[in-house]
This record gives sequence, structure tokens and C-alpha cells, in this order.
Amino acid sequence: MLESLYNAIRKDAAPTLLKVGGRDYADRSLYPVQTPCPEPLTVSTLTALADYLNTNVDELERGKLICHVESPEKVSIRSALLGNFADRACYIYARLDSLKIPFEEWLPAEKFNIALQACFAEPEGLTATDKGLVLKYISNVTATVEAGVSDDGITQAVAVKTGISSKAVKALPNPVTLRPYRTFTEVEQPASSFVFRCRKDGDDGVLFMLAEADGGAWRAEAMKNIKAFMEQAVPGLNVIA
Repeated sequence: MLESLYNAIRKDAAPTLLKVGGRDYADRSLYPVQTPCPEPLTVSTLTALADYLNTNVDELERGKLICHVESPEKVSIRSALLGNFADRACYIYARLDSLKIPFEEWLPAEKFNIALQACFAEPEGLTATDKGLVLKYISNVTATVEAGVSDDGITQAVAVKTGISSKAVKALPNPVTLRPYRTFTEVEQPASSFVFRCRKDGDDGVLFMLAEADGGAWRAEAMKNIKAFMEQAVPGLNVIA
């Protein structure tokens, strides 16, 4: 009981500060009082981020703000250093709700076709990629089910052939260059290399797969594109990437 009372009294007492060997010490843990900061707003597009800064509803001084491109999927607006502990307030950040792109997953032809058309860009004005060639390839490669497919809207009739074959495309460049949706849609989607593979799936089909083959270099290009967009959309903004 006396020990508990002693510990309670000691806890209520002010910490003792000591200097030993020229260094400062305390006889208990001390916790810094952080500078009060607002709860950050969250958005999902770069346009919303730029609109917030240009309307300046919170009356922020643009010259003292930092736009931090943290990754191809996240950009935040932060303050200059605040208080004695050099805190930074985060006022708003944009986080991308990215598509789930099935890299390194074996998919049947129909699912692979849908994923390729839904998750990969082919913007106008940019150098054409191998997207169309891959789509053509998967539409012509078959395993045991091949040719003679008739469809009256209710049933399908198919002819059968053994083994993997190609009805039209004999060879495909590998790796292939594609532009997946991996960063904000306001900027150009970086093109990168992918290994394109197919394999027989049992006795009744072919599976396809794409594997990234650029070592993650696309991330640096995407962040550079975001930086350029923010600098143009919000003149005078300090952008780091």
C-alpha cells in the first residue's frame, strides 16, 4: 500500500530534468504537445484538389503550401512547418480509388478481353500501344474449342479441335506495351512493358496472363505527370514529387 501511495505521489510530481555529460535527461517519459491541426478533407480527383486551392475557401496562403505527390495514387496539400516541433498540417488529399487490374492472374479469354478493354487506355493523340494486337490475338487463339461457333441467342454450337492453335495471328511481340489505368484520369496513363503469356486450360480452353516487366518505372513517370498537372492547374503552387 505504501509503495502504491509512493508511486501515485511520484506520478503527480513534476519530472526532474538532469544534465549528464552535457546531455539533457528526464526521470520519466515526456510527450510533446502537438500543434493543433484540422482534420483533412478527402477527394478522389486532382480536379477537386485544384478547385479547393483555387477557390481558397479556407483562406490559405498559397506560397506557404506544399503539394506533395506521395505516389501515383495519392496527392496531399500540406502547410509549412508549424510550432516548436515542426509539425505540418494536412488540409486535403486526393486518393485514387484505382481499378483492380488482374496482373499475374490466369484468366479465360472472355474475362481477359473484358479486363483489357475496361482497365487499359488507348488515348487519342498518343502513340498506339499493343492493346489492339493483344485483343486480336486472344480472339484467334483457341485450345480444344475452335471455329464454327454459331449463336442464335439461346444456344451455341462449336466445332472441336485438339491442341493450342492460332487461326490468324502466328506470332506476337513479347513483351507488349500497354497503358493500364494506374493513376488519376486527369493525367496521361504511363505506357509500360508487360509479358503476355497463354497456356492450355485442361481440355476446353486457353488461359491468358499479363505480368509487369518495367521494374516499376511507370510510377516515376506518373508522379511527374501529376506534378505537371498541378503546376498548371494551380499557378504558384509549390509541388514536390
